[in-house]
Amino acid sequence: MEREGDEVHLDTEEASGGDKDKSLSYVLVIGTLLAILALSAIWITGAYKADRAVPTQAQTVASPVTP
Repeated sequence: MEREGDEVHLDTEEASGGDKDKSLSYVLVIGTLLAILALSAIWITGAYKADRAVPTQAQTVASPVTP
C-alpha cells in the first residue's frame, strides 16, 4: 500500500484481500465432479435394483396348460 498525499494505491492482491492462485477453483471443480459421480452412482444402482425387482410381462403371463 502506497500513500501519495491523500490517495491510497493498492496492488491487486491487497485490493482483492487474498491470493491469486487457483486452488479454490480447483477445490470447487473437483468437489462438484465428485458430487455428480456419487449421485449418478446412487441413481444408476437404484434404477438397476428397481428393474430387477419388478417382474417382466413374460414372467407374469401364465402359459396355457396342454393336456
